[in-house]
Formats: sequence, structure tokens, C-alpha cells
Amino acid sequence: MLYAAVKQHFLDNVFMKHHHDPQLGTKKHSVLVLDKSGMDVVNSCFKIGDVASSGILLVEDLAKRREPMASVDAIYVVAPVAQSIESIIRDFPRAVRPEAQQYRSANIYFLEPCNDELFRKIADSPLAKHIKTIVEINVNFLPIESQVFTVSKQCNGDMMKIADGIASLCATLCLKPTLRFHSDFAQSAEICYRIDQKLKEMGSDKPVSTDAELVVMDRSIDLVTPLLHELTLQAMAADLTDYSEGIYRYRGDNREEKILPLDETDDLWEELRHQHLADILKRVHSLTKDLKQIHAATSSGTSAKEVKSAIHQLPAFLKKKARVEAYLNLAEECRGQYFNCLEKIILLEQDMAVEHTPEGAKISDSQAVNRLSTFIMQPTLTTDIRLRLILIFMLTIGKDKDEQFFNRLLHHTDIPEEEFQVVKKMLNWRDKAKASAFQRRRPPPEDERFPTSRWDPKIRNIIQEIHAKRLDEREFKLVGQKSGAPELRSAMSARYGGGLTGRPREKRKIILFVVGKVFKVCVPSKLSFPGGVTYSEMRTVYEMSKVSNTTILLGSDSILTPSNFIESLRGPKEQ
Repeated sequence: MLYAAVKQHFLDNVFMKHHHDPQLGTKKHSVLVLDKSGMDVVNSCFKIGDVASSGILLVEDLAKRREPMASVDAIYVVAPVAQSIESIIRDFPRAVRPEAQQYRSANIYFLEPCNDELFRKIADSPLAKHIKTIVEINVNFLPIESQVFTVSKQCNGDMMKIADGIASLCATLCLKPTLRFHSDFAQSAEICYRIDQKLKEMGSDKPVSTDAELVVMDRSIDLVTPLLHELTLQAMAADLTDYSEGIYRYRGDNREEKILPLDETDDLWEELRHQHLADILKRVHSLTKDLKQIHAATSSGTSAKEVKSAIHQLPAFLKKKARVEAYLNLAEECRGQYFNCLEKIILLEQDMAVEHTPEGAKISDSQAVNRLSTFIMQPTLTTDIRLRLILIFMLTIGKDKDEQFFNRLLHHTDIPEEEFQVVKKMLNWRDKAKASAFQRRRPPPEDERFPTSRWDPKIRNIIQEIHAKRLDEREFKLVGQKSGAPELRSAMSARYGGGLTGRPREKRKIILFVVGKVFKVCVPSKLSFPGGVTYSEMRTVYEMSKVSNTTILLGSDSILTPSNFIESLRGPKEQ
């Protein structure tokens, strides 16, 4: 969904405006020049063929040296930052013959609003007389998957820029959602009011759907999920292998490095990414069978006709063979890590998180800490894994027992005392957050086929409450609409074909956004905590979308793995 919406936004507001001549009906051609932010957004939703068919002759990296093309117009898609603007200005130096400059003209599209200082810098430069177009297209968010997005990397924790990114998402999707903020987090209210203001400023010349709900919350709503080992394929790949930003890197049979893009263009990845390891291992047999069939198909030809046919199909066979081998390697890598050292650790994590064993017996704090001690005293386990276990335990025992168990754990492990600052920081975060119904332990999921996957991310419960219209308005407060006010959904859906006639009514949309948190500790210092969403929460969004027949989008400032969550908690040491 997100990919298609961003792609159409670019086609309508950037490419078509330059490359279609209304009189001749022919396409003009330009060079597309992208900075890092522009590259991320365009690459997320366009393939090379799509860009070429949109009238682009060449795609260039703004940061690299480029060959001059003085007879061609340039389309720049960039973030409004000094470095990118200075690079564009250098493309059009003063007192240079037209045929010697980089491009014939500049059409500049900023991904987000540009400040006055940078606009003045452009106006005072030789670039100004070469500009044909300068527009803010408000795409300062990045589609990560079809239902997952992050805000612009330029935000750097700036709450107002985060709000602008969310507003640009709503505008791109032609949504005017009901806005809710987590009442325990004052900055979520600021973000929601800013979104409301920005959407009013942006307006829209297209029909806008109000059958949508946006909830802004902070990470403290669920501190346990980012620490747990998740045994679905995508989450394991991100946690345990060299998988990052949709690319899996591994070593082939002859030890050379190989890469495999794992994204939603791959049907097999879409099928497998949210499956449990136990189900993945069942698929290994069929994948191995596929590999054998590929080998047989490429080597069985005896007649000249069969050999010619095999040669003709060889590129497709080789591509499929490489893909199957990569999936087998990924499954084996995850399986090996699980059975080598993680099986008992993950079982303990789940027991502590849900507070009962797979057989249904309640686990006491003493039982948990005794089992925990056997792991945290093992120097062969990494510090990060031991810290994860300690944090899960400390977050689930209750505030009144902190001191008793913290000191006990500290003296029964060789983890350096300075690393325990991570635990102190997490407990500080938990203590400063008010009690929430969603912070308390929830009943275990109905489907407990896998003892190692009994915990449900608490975002699932929030989605259920939203869908049932039972979300507590004291905890998740409305912006711009009082409790009990009449909703506009039925009127809007009827107006745009939601009744018995016209086009089918579109699915209701729910957008959830998770931000970090900043506490004022003492002036001028602040204590900040990471935001981010986890792969298990991403999986939950897709699952809940299917069962509720609702389009659910999940956003944040980053995608969390347990390792980068722990690393962000380390941060500056507390005094």
C-alpha cells in the first residue's frame, strides 16, 4: 500500500509534470539527481524500469562526480539540508558558458519544508537563474514495507519534524484521521496537535477519507517485546544473522560473500517471513527438493534440442537456484543458533514474560531468578544476551522488588558494573511512566502451539481495542473531537461510494506510531529513551490486518532489533 501511494505521488507531482507535452503528447527526458534521502525514497517504490518509463534518462547520485549534460534538464529530489543544496549550487557555477555547465536547468523537489535560511542561500547564488521549478512535495517518510514506515532521518528526534513526517504520510494517503495521543507522554500530544495543524495547512484537492484513526504512543507502552527473541524468520534473521535493510549477506560453498535481497517483490519471502522457525524447518525439505529438481533440469538434456532449451532457460534456473540456496542457508543459520545455545534461554524468556510455564504452572519470582542465575553466570554467553534476560526479569517482577533482586543479580555475575547502568536506565524509564492497562501482563494467546512463542506484543491488544471502539479515552485522548462527538465516517463513505452503489467502500485504516521519550532530569541535561518498532510488532500488524479486515500501518523513527535497542539504552552513563 505505502509503496504504491508514494510511487503515484511521485508520478503525479514530479515525473508527469516534466515529461509529458500536452500538445505533442510525447515525453521529454531529464536526469534524476538524488541525495541519500531522495535515493532511499525513490529506491523504496521504483524499479529501474519504472523510472526509465517515466522519462528519466539517467539516475545520478548528487554526492558523486557526474559527467556534464548541459543540454538536458535535471530533476533534483533531495532533503532540504545545507550539504545537498551546496552540491546543487556547485552544479551551476557563476560565469560559465551554458554549454559548460552541469545541466541546462534545475527542477528542485524538496522532500520536506525548506527553511528560510537555505532558501536565501539559493536565491543569492548563480543557481537561482537556472531554476525552473522549486517545490516542497512533503514525502518526509520512508516506506520500509507495504504497511511499515519510518520518518525522515533528518528528524534527529525533533518532535515537530516527526509530526511533519506523519502528516505527510496522511496527506499522501488522502487521510484525515481521528487523532489520539498517549496521555502518559506529553510529547505525543504535541505531535498530534502539530499533525492536525499541518493537515489543515496542506489541504487537499482530492477526496479525503476520515475513516481512519491515528494513535501516537511511546515505547514505554511495551518494554518487554524489544528484548525477547522472536522465532519467526524475519525477526531471527535481523537478530541473529547478517540481515539488514532488506539485504541478507552470507557465505556460499566456496566462502565467497553473497547477497540476497529479501523484500516484498519476492513471493517466497512474503510467504515465509512471518512463519515460526518450526514451520520454516518443515519447508526446508521442500526447498531441498526444489534444488534437486533445478539441478536435474539443467543437466539432463541429451539431445541437441534439449540442450538448447536448457541453455535458453539457464539464467532463470540459476537465479532460482541461487535464491533457494540462500533461503536454505538462512534457515540453517537460524536453526543452528537456536539449537546451539538459545533453546533454553528463549523458553526462560517466555516463562518470565507470561509468568507461567508451557504446562500452565505459575512461575514465581524465586523460581525465575534461580533459573536466570544459571545463565547470567555463564561467561560464554554474550553480555547482551545476559542483559536481555536480566531486563526481562526486572521488568516483570514489580517495582517493589527492584532493590532486592537488582543487588542479588549484580553480585552473581561477572557482567561489568557499568553495564548494569542499562538496567538502571530501563527501570528509571519504567518508573517515570504511569501505570497502563497495556503495561500489565496480558492473558496468553489462544494459539500456544509453540512454547517459545507465547508472548504477544502489546500492540496487538491496542489494535483489538481500537477495532472494537473500546480504547480508553482517558489513556488515549482525542485531539479536536470531544468524547461522544458524532463521527463523519458514514457520511464520507456514502459520499465516495461506500453505500450500496458506486465503488466498494475502502477498508478502514489504523495508523500506529511509536516514538522515543525525553525526560527533563536537570537543566540542561535530558534523559532520552529509544523509540522504534520491532519485527514482532510488524508481524502483528500484518496478522491483525487480515483478521480484522482493516489496513493497519505501523511507523516509528527506526526499526528495532534487540541489539540496537540495548545499544541505544547504553548511551551516556547516568551520574
